[in-house]
Amino acid sequence: MTRTARMRLLAALYATQNLGVGFFSYGFATVAQDRGLALTQIGAIQMIALLLTVKFLWAPLVDRFGSARLGHYRGWLLTTQILLVVLAAAMALFDPAQALGPLIALTAMMFIVAATQDIATDGAAVRLLPPGERGLGNGFQSAGSSISQLVGGGVVLIVYDAYGWAASALALAAFSAVALPSVLAWRERESTPRPRGQTVTWKQITSFFRREGVPRWALVILPLYIPGITLAVNVTRPLLLDAGWSPTRIGTVVVIGGGIAGFAAGIAGGAVIGRIGRRRAMMAFAVLQTLSVAAMIPLALGSTGTALVFAAVALGNVAFAAGFAAVFTISMDLSRATSPATDFTILNTFATIVMVLSGGIGLGLADALGYTTTLVIATGLAALGVLVVWFNLPKVLGAAERHAAVEADPEAADAARAPIA
Repeated sequence: MTRTARMRLLAALYATQNLGVGFFSYGFATVAQDRGLALTQIGAIQMIALLLTVKFLWAPLVDRFGSARLGHYRGWLLTTQILLVVLAAAMALFDPAQALGPLIALTAMMFIVAATQDIATDGAAVRLLPPGERGLGNGFQSAGSSISQLVGGGVVLIVYDAYGWAASALALAAFSAVALPSVLAWRERESTPRPRGQTVTWKQITSFFRREGVPRWALVILPLYIPGITLAVNVTRPLLLDAGWSPTRIGTVVVIGGGIAGFAAGIAGGAVIGRIGRRRAMMAFAVLQTLSVAAMIPLALGSTGTALVFAAVALGNVAFAAGFAAVFTISMDLSRATSPATDFTILNTFATIVMVLSGGIGLGLADALGYTTTLVIATGLAALGVLVVWFNLPKVLGAAERHAAVEADPEAADAARAPIA
């Protein structure tokens, strides 16, 4: 499988599996606020995304069981892709103004299916990407997530504003099928052989947290690196709606414009990681996140012209996408070759928990303290993330390099010869 094909496959998978999340976070939230729900209520409903944080509970099943005929991870991906299309289409049957409960239930199921696809995609990515391609590969992963925001929260929102709820749900279903051709064309058995005679147990999961570098990464760096930018990005949409922006204008300028910037930044960020190394890249992205959050404060003070909003939102999405390209790359470095889907999922679970809590709490803070105070707090959190990365990341990268050198699995032989910058 060529490098271009690998990147195309990963970008398509990460984009489609997060379409429902993008729609729920941007499109649905905008519709709900437009129909009179308070920010505190919307923030509480968005906590349903915490379902994404328990996917580690069934990650060992995805690592252990798979189809020999279809391919281990490919079989999972084909199943989840079809289910995502069906669930999105089913949402067209319920109007959010009259049947909020069934829609939340369908969204919950969509999140569970998307989480399962994420596990399978993560496992395939760890095996598909040699260390030298992980920066670029995770750049495409981050770019794919930006596309899900662009389509799920932007294009679908514009369709809703023009044609109504049912049309927007069917559009979401159509976009969810985009990755199917790439998955069908992938012949996994030729490129990602299963580990021989190895299965994942719960004991191995707990032992992962005794692996050098993992506790510092999951419990120190991630919880302090992510909240500032996540909180700021999440309050931009309601801020502009309260300032009089229409859903279509928000969808076009903020979600689509920001998504395009994030898509480009994800790929560029991955290339930067490969060129200057993990440590310098993540430090640069942490500083960029702090500057981008501070740049959003004028919006809360009343400067909501289109050009200024686009500049602030684009910078925020660039910082977010590039920063997460680094997060995904280092999480992949710390994952064991014998249980890639489980380990990568566990680390991404910590990142997801921080993101969901930061987003929900941010809306509550905006409702209670106002947008300006909330963005000042976010700027302080982002600055704290810079210090945390500076003092802790070298130890994590040193541990990852030692793990690569001693990895006994034959598929990690290339990692043993390739130093991690």
